Amino acid sequence: MHGAEGLAAWREEMATALAVLVAGFEERYGYGLGQNAIHPPEASDRAAAARLAAECEAFAELSAYYGEIGAVNMSDVGNGYFLHPASRAVDERTALPEAGGTAPAVLIGSDGGGILYAVAADGTVWRSRTASEEGGFDRITDGLAEFLDLLRRSVHRFNDSGQPGLL
Repeated sequence: MHGAEGLAAWREEMATALAVLVAGFEERYGYGLGQNAIHPPEASDRAAAARLAAECEAFAELSAYYGEIGAVNMSDVGNGYFLHPASRAVDERTALPEAGGTAPAVLIGSDGGGILYAVAADGTVWRSRTASEEGGFDRITDGLAEFLDLLRRSVHRFNDSGQPGLL
């Protein structure tokens, strides 16, 4: 899933999967839906994406992602997954000493339980151990494409079985 075409395909696949999720959701689960949508980037997101790309070469993949995709809200997939738009993420940073980088990691989102997801200066993706930055982080993927694939598979798994995702 590289480049604008791969990201567009991911966005379309996720939009279709979320449409499947919302169809009959209340009847299946017994409660109303939250917000489940993949939003396009706004002008402020594209400007923030350009700032990320200029800041660190390893943020190029993250910048490309934010050039194609804005906020991602999947409140009803498992415990929920929320990816921030670039205009928010560019200012949400954490030191992430586990990654060993010199540039602060970008906090790209969270799940419904407060677990945080961050992209380190080397492009790897990390998950907080607790619902706080202070609890430390564990590396979960070698890059954003792999993280997005895990999220994609989590949505499909939830649609197919009602089981929470893989993140």
